[in-house]
Amino acid sequence: MRNGASNAPVLVVGAGISGIACARALIAAGITPRIVDRGRVLGGRMASRTLRDSGTPFDGRVTDIGASYLTARYDDFTRLVEAACSAGVLRQWTDTFHLADSSGLTGVKTGPMRYAAPAGLRSFPAWLAEGLVIEQSHIVERVEVRDGEVVVDGEGVRAVALCLPDPQAARMIDPDLIETSGMIWEPVIAVTAVFGERTWREINGVFVNDDPVLTWIADDGARRGDDAPVLVAHVNPVLAAGHFENPAEVLPAALGSLLRILGIDDSPLWVDAMRWTFAKPMQARSEPFTLHPEFAIGLAGDAWHEGPRVETAWASGNALGSALAERLLND
Repeated sequence: MRNGASNAPVLVVGAGISGIACARALIAAGITPRIVDRGRVLGGRMASRTLRDSGTPFDGRVTDIGASYLTARYDDFTRLVEAACSAGVLRQWTDTFHLADSSGLTGVKTGPMRYAAPAGLRSFPAWLAEGLVIEQSHIVERVEVRDGEVVVDGEGVRAVALCLPDPQAARMIDPDLIETSGMIWEPVIAVTAVFGERTWREINGVFVNDDPVLTWIADDGARRGDDAPVLVAHVNPVLAAGHFENPAEVLPAALGSLLRILGIDDSPLWVDAMRWTFAKPMQARSEPFTLHPEFAIGLAGDAWHEGPRVETAWASGNALGSALAERLLND
């Protein structure tokens, strides 16, 4: 296997939860990777935002606007989640969500336990990344093979793990090396609404069906455990796609649906909208990851394994890191 010089770095691109899991698996095998991420903070789409300049008493409060929660079904991941709960990083949130349509709440649905984070979900990947050196605001332009060696932006590497959405990987790698086409990703606009008080009925989260405006509503005060009067709603991807240049354009329709579905009479004190270009893959490959058969170039994330969940993103990155380590150590 041609994986570059033995003293060349092993590169992990992406410091979301799949990239952190990949890096941890490599370290467990005795390989210390170089980790780079294009963002200013780690966590990827497990994004939490700090409210600022809202003119409300909740400035400084952390609100989850990316991934809404996580579940734990795999044994290894469950142990991590239990450890994070013991450390106060995660908390059990709920196993019951409401259902709704355009007219309002229609029922409830039970499922697996959902976990949330008192300090925002980004605190979980940050906890997993403790002790790791991550180069932030680092943009990778090109991954290629030259003369039989893997090269990233002109530098030879032993291996590279691309732990990010397929469309982002497609911008940097030749499709003949890693197949990144055929996957459709949904955009999302997350709308945050801060109210003066909690006037809606007790909910945790709401799956909204058959509504042209909203698909999901989270009670962020219930999720975080502080009962703050803050709601986060995700806009239907079809509507979001038409307003990506100016996300604020969706606010009138989004607020109208939010107030109607939850039966709220009061207007919020402050609202904002933020876009996520690659929020969620519409389907998932059955394989846990992909790894080039000859060159140590791999791709992992939540478009692999069993679907777009935090735990599958972790499992995909962990599996890729283990596979890369085995490849490199046996080379």
